[in-house]
Amino acid sequence: MTSEIRVRPPPGPIVAALTPPGSKSLTNRALVLAAMSDGTSTLRGCLDSEDTQVMRAALARCGVACEASEDATEVRVIGVGGPLPRVDEPERPIDVATAGTAARFLAALFAASPIACVVDGSARMRERPMEGLLQALRAQGADIRCRGADDMLPCEIHGAQLRGGEIRLARPPSSQFISALLLAAPLAREPMRVVLEQGTPARPYVDMTLACLRDFGADARWLEQDVLQVSPATLRGRDYQVEPDASAATYLLSLAAIYGGEVRVPGLGRTSQQGDARFCDVLGRMGANVLQGPEITIVRGTGALHGVDLDLSDMPDTTLTAAALALHAAGPTRIRGVDVLRHHESDRIAAAASELRKLGAEVVEHEDGLDITPPAQIVQGAAIDTYRDHRVAMAFSLAGHVTIRDPGCVGKTFPKFFEVLAGLGMVE
Repeated sequence: MTSEIRVRPPPGPIVAALTPPGSKSLTNRALVLAAMSDGTSTLRGCLDSEDTQVMRAALARCGVACEASEDATEVRVIGVGGPLPRVDEPERPIDVATAGTAARFLAALFAASPIACVVDGSARMRERPMEGLLQALRAQGADIRCRGADDMLPCEIHGAQLRGGEIRLARPPSSQFISALLLAAPLAREPMRVVLEQGTPARPYVDMTLACLRDFGADARWLEQDVLQVSPATLRGRDYQVEPDASAATYLLSLAAIYGGEVRVPGLGRTSQQGDARFCDVLGRMGANVLQGPEITIVRGTGALHGVDLDLSDMPDTTLTAAALALHAAGPTRIRGVDVLRHHESDRIAAAASELRKLGAEVVEHEDGLDITPPAQIVQGAAIDTYRDHRVAMAFSLAGHVTIRDPGCVGKTFPKFFEVLAGLGMVE
């Protein structure tokens, strides 16, 4: 892909059925659970992107056969029926690139398996938090030694069967810490009970993990408001359908809200396991017409968006989409509850503030969010820096006449994003 892409508004109202690729979150959870399962799983509708390729490659190095179709949307996984049995070339690091799900989920799976390996990632991934997760895994019996900064990647893991029992966590910087422990819990000696002393960020992602565990045969549930339990189990291979990515769908649905027309996303509705499927409620509050059935979401533009006060703590990955919508709304928008975004592929709060100002918005940056006052007229022709962050690139493509630098970063979760925009007449 070129070093930059010029994006413009569509030539007229959009009337289209658009389907984003499969969910990254569900694909990587399903890959881990299928690897642990007894028997063969066929995963359909998978995302093929950097994050999922990293996961498949790591599992293949640990003796798990992952046979992908030509377009990699269908993956046949021959499970090992328990902990991972081996890793080839243990001293050669397993590279998780920039994938937080791979880094956290694999660290827990390796710690729960009788293997030795080294996990490393990109420069940004080496800066992202691992501390609470690694401490919990050490307390469960794993030997984990960090080769650089304390409790950061790269780390050397010598796994063992996890003890189970109670794990107490203060509020972790990412729900992925919790999901990682839950995914490894079926391999523990005793039921694992996770107590969240100060609640959890992005709770719907934890609910998603519990649902995926149950889909593969585990007993996984909330015992109380902030107490979860997963019992030891031999998981069973199965056919599994991955939903379209709800986070990616927010950009497509927002096109209708901003520019008029109607966008339909089939396969994603109110029965979705993904919390971000509820972003249509945000679009409705901002003035769009929304219809959501069990397995479809439809957004129609009204030509009149208005600013709102949003607590996005349960769906922080939609923050940048909401920020881009705020540019087109009448009146200010407040986004709160998303302090976890300081530790993602970029500091997304700081990145959003910087790029919104280029477009003429007045922005007040808070530790947990943003106050956005839209300009009377959006600045045209601004060059958007993307910070190697796929969500920055996709969200700010909604702004109007902009140049997106490093557009290839969308390969992390939506490799054909700009092809979709080109089909709508939005790429110059």
